[in-house]
Order: sequence, then structure tokens, then C-alpha cells
Amino acid sequence: MNISDKDYLSSFERDRHMEFSRSIIEGVEIKRCRNNPHAYKSHVHNELSLGYILEGSTDLSLNDGIIHYRSGDGVIIPPLLTHRCAPKDINHWAYVMLFVDPSYYSDLVCFSQAKQLTGNQAQKLKGFIEQLLIEKIPDTLENILIELLLEFGDKEISENTTTDTSEMVKTIHDYILTHVNDVITLDKLQQISGLNKFSIIRNFKKLYVTTPAAYHLQYRVAEAKRLLSEGVDVFDICEELRFYDQAHLIREFKKMYGITPATYTQQIKG
Repeated sequence: MNISDKDYLSSFERDRHMEFSRSIIEGVEIKRCRNNPHAYKSHVHNELSLGYILEGSTDLSLNDGIIHYRSGDGVIIPPLLTHRCAPKDINHWAYVMLFVDPSYYSDLVCFSQAKQLTGNQAQKLKGFIEQLLIEKIPDTLENILIELLLEFGDKEISENTTTDTSEMVKTIHDYILTHVNDVITLDKLQQISGLNKFSIIRNFKKLYVTTPAAYHLQYRVAEAKRLLSEGVDVFDICEELRFYDQAHLIREFKKMYGITPATYTQQIKG
């Protein structure tokens, strides 16, 4: 799902609004705020804060300086870092913030300083937040979250890629190819490889460019195309390949091939 900031803002109440909710990923909480007048005093969070500014601008005051954020920027604030947010205009101010429990990543990625994300990195964070609000499969989101944490972190805890690690990643790859019809989770990939989730994502991307979840999804879409060419009904394909509804298959098929399954079927029939 790719929606503009303007469309995304329409999901907020037009007056002052603040809302907290749990995401479907354990250890991740979502905060949505618009024009809220609560006091912006110096404070800390126990969690890692990942945010996206939807409207307005603010100064983030830290003990060693100030970072100016504006609409379209991403925000990273490490746990227990004292900071104060000072929006320029409280009547034109909206953002979404994710709070990630440090126990989720602390042994594997380090966040030591506040950062400003712009350009492609900010858009990646925005895309993840949008998907977090609609995605029904936690494992799909967890793959993306780990990928982002690895990219945004100050540094990764050192890990040497050994021949054994590469072999384990290839084992994961082979498992995906032989279990296209199955639900494949990171927990399952940990069991068969002996690698932790962050190591799986990091090293799988090194060999295959993308995450295991994305690779599995792409392979399922490719299989869907093959089955369509053989005349299999779309509903049966969804059942066989574990797409949670036809809209899911149509959306992913169009992303990959540029047309819908129905259009593809019509074209190959001539």
C-alpha cells in the first residue's frame, strides 16, 4: 500500500488526537498524534523510537544539540536518551511513532544517537508504518522491521560470515523452494538453520538480495503465474499457495508483473 501523506492524514481525526495501539509484532507499539497540546517537556522512553513526520516541523532538543525535523523526515531516538520535542505550530503537527522494545534487538544492533532520516530511508520507514497498519501476517512485517533495524542502526554486533553460515542460508533457500505451499516463519527458519533472526535476514540478503519472506512471496507469485497458465482458478490458487484472499494475490501479482491475474489469463488465451 502506497498512500500520500495527505491521504494518510485523513485517517486521523481532524481535531486534536492521540492514540496508542499494539502492533501485531510483539514488542512494537504504535503512537499516532495530531495537533495534540500535551506539554512537550524533556523526557526519555524505555524503547527505541522510530517516527515519521506527516505534517509540520519540530526542533528535537538533545543534551548535545538540536535536530530540526520537517514533514517527510524520519526520526530515530535511542532508548533512555533525554530529549524534548518543540513543534513549530501545534495546529499543524502530525506524526506516527513506533516504540520498539530494546530486548528485541539489543544483542544484535546498536542505537546510540538520535538521527534524522531523509529521502529513501524516510520513505522506507513510512512504507513500513503504512504496512504495519494493514498487514495481517506478523512474520512478513518482522522481516521488514529487522531489515530496517539493521540498516538504521549505528553498527551491528560483529559477526563473521563463515562457510557454515553460508551453508545454513542456502539450506533456508532450499527449504523455501521445497515448501512453497507452506507458511514459513522466521521462528521456523531459526529452527532449521540454528541462526538468529537478525543473522538470517542479514546473510540471506547478502546471498539473495532480499529477505526470506519477500523471496518466498515472490516465488509464490511466480507459482501462481504458472498455475494460471495451466488454467487453474484464482480461488484455488489462493487456497493452494496460502494467499489470505484474492485481493492479496491480485496486488502482489500486479506488483511483480504489471498486470492483474485476470488480464494475464486473457492475454495468454489470445
